[in-house]
Amino acid sequence: MTIPFYEIVTYTVSDAHEADIARAAARELLAAFPGFIHWDLFTGAVNAAARVDLVAWRSLEEARSAAHAVGTAPEFAAFRASVANLVSMGHYQPPPGAHHPAASESGMEIGRFRLRPGVDEAVMRKAYATMVASHLAVQPGWRRQHLIKLDDGVFLDLAFADTRLRAETICSSWHGQADCDAFLALIEPESMEFGTVL
Repeated sequence: MTIPFYEIVTYTVSDAHEADIARAAARELLAAFPGFIHWDLFTGAVNAAARVDLVAWRSLEEARSAAHAVGTAPEFAAFRASVANLVSMGHYQPPPGAHHPAASESGMEIGRFRLRPGVDEAVMRKAYATMVASHLAVQPGWRRQHLIKLDDGVFLDLAFADTRLRAETICSSWHGQADCDAFLALIEPESMEFGTVL
């Protein structure tokens, strides 16, 4: 499983309302950058002018490249202007096996499938892990993924993303991807549904 790099930025703003507008716009722009996974926004519980941004990236190089763009590119000028005081900024990596949280309003996809006749479960699980690590886990908005085996030989693929739209977009990105096709060749899909975490 790909272990992301996190950029953690703490700062204060002068005008909370205007800063939130600029922040939301910057988040949409950054989502199109290579390596972007997700951006969690935090506002101070006591001090409404306090902000913390937690941005997950596929690699340290992509995180640094994006940080340079935020600090210099004209399209992020409004966001930069909204910051009154930059307290700290750094890049960090969680321990192996850590999961990205799925909060309320996160999107999810539930895929139900069986193995094709003659397919060994261990082979399928290896192909699944490869698909998640090499493709799905690096898609913008991806949070985490779980494979569940039911008693009747049915498997569930639970995929979480930061929004339902992201979940649907990630699912549609399977087509034509070698690692995804290798996994699909081993299974017989039964159903696929999308929902929202409440």
